[in-house]
Amino acid sequence: MKNLSAEQIERLYVFTRQHYVEYYDVQTELVDHLASAIEKHWQEDPDQDFETLLQKEFKKFGIFGFSDVVEERQQAMQKRYFQLVKKEALQFLKLPKVIIVAFSIWLFSFLLLQREIGVLIIGSLVFAELIWVFYELFRLQKINKQKKKEKGRVYLLEEILLKTGNVGTLGFMPLYWFWIIEKSFSYEYVFIILGFLITFSFILHYIVFRILPAKKEEILHRVYPEMKLEKV
Repeated sequence: MKNLSAEQIERLYVFTRQHYVEYYDVQTELVDHLASAIEKHWQEDPDQDFETLLQKEFKKFGIFGFSDVVEERQQAMQKRYFQLVKKEALQFLKLPKVIIVAFSIWLFSFLLLQREIGVLIIGSLVFAELIWVFYELFRLQKINKQKKKEKGRVYLLEEILLKTGNVGTLGFMPLYWFWIIEKSFSYEYVFIILGFLITFSFILHYIVFRILPAKKEEILHRVYPEMKLEKV
């Protein structure tokens, strides 16, 4: 049976990159698929031209090429990322963290009920959080760019981890939440719920900016056991 050479395998990787597949794990999946399809053709006729067969198999992906495959994998990995966030968030509902969470909700609610001074304190904390969010987004983006420059390989889940699954910008939400809740609940309940949402915002950012990036290599080795991932 005729098999693809190392040069032809590399040609398939180049081909996927030329068609806007930037993630190495998705490239590998497509290369495996294309290689298997081409070798299957060679079983019938080993004299068929490699490039001709490659174009023939590529046409089977339709007018949008590999974009549907990439989008499907992005959705799957985004879902996996949210599961990771959910798993870490549930840890805050266990002792002793749940005590800190409950105290934070009470404290924020109490401060907001103090009117001007409480709102000033909470506003300062939220503003400080926004500054920290921007700093962390910039820091992780810098790591992501440096990794691409040094290694030239991008793993889909790794990029999602370093981009915080696009949930890092939820630091803006407390102000919006306040506007919504104020129109829906009585005065006291507004600040109880807002205290919960502000606490949730702090926890969410701590998870996506600190906990998950710190566990990045462990997570990636678990998801991609067949790949040797270098340390960032």
